[in-house]
Amino acid sequence: MKNDTQPLRRFGAQRACHCGDIGADHGRILPGRRKSWCRFSTGCALVGLMLLSACGSGPPPKLYLLEPLQPIASLPPSVTSSTGIGLLGMSAVILPGYATNTQIASIGRNGTVVQDDDHRWAEEPEDAITRVLSDRLRERASTTVLLEPWPRDYNPAARVEVVFDRLLREPLGGADMVGQILLLSGDGRKLLRNVPFQIIHYGRDTKKSTFFMAISQGIDDIARMAVQALQELNSKS
Repeated sequence: MKNDTQPLRRFGAQRACHCGDIGADHGRILPGRRKSWCRFSTGCALVGLMLLSACGSGPPPKLYLLEPLQPIASLPPSVTSSTGIGLLGMSAVILPGYATNTQIASIGRNGTVVQDDDHRWAEEPEDAITRVLSDRLRERASTTVLLEPWPRDYNPAARVEVVFDRLLREPLGGADMVGQILLLSGDGRKLLRNVPFQIIHYGRDTKKSTFFMAISQGIDDIARMAVQALQELNSKS
């Protein structure tokens, strides 16, 4: 009997030990399963990010390029003759803070300023307005207009600076512009004249392209006012 019970005890011990190993396996993730679980979690995270980006993204904003008025449409033939104005220098225009963003800034009927993320300038507003203004000054004054910094051997007779206090898209789709034109001596040390302006070009419709056409018309008005003031200064000197 003694000999018969010993194998049973050993067999029972082995069974107990074997069952203990199985229990231990149930309490942890095996290496192979851990890799599969990591791949599954990573895949779920990537899918979630793709869904979020798909929901948050939309069509790209529409970009609008500011172009100068055509010379034939903006100037009568008599104005294209010599104006007697010497070389001109010009600095970049200065805009109010809200107008320096590429988003189109509009004034609401309640007086609030709203910036449009879906419709934007194709370039920085200061660069666009400076470019068009120099073109209109060159056309209206029939002279050379250079932006600073200009070459050392360039000696302008006068310097033109334009500061905008307001530049907004008005409710009807046009442009509302308020500011001042500073006419300085060529070296920039003496103020020759300060010409304030308040220009509103109402839009025929509310298309965003109408706003940029109105700005082009307003810039041409500013150039005309600057040239007229320079001619008056020349006549007095």
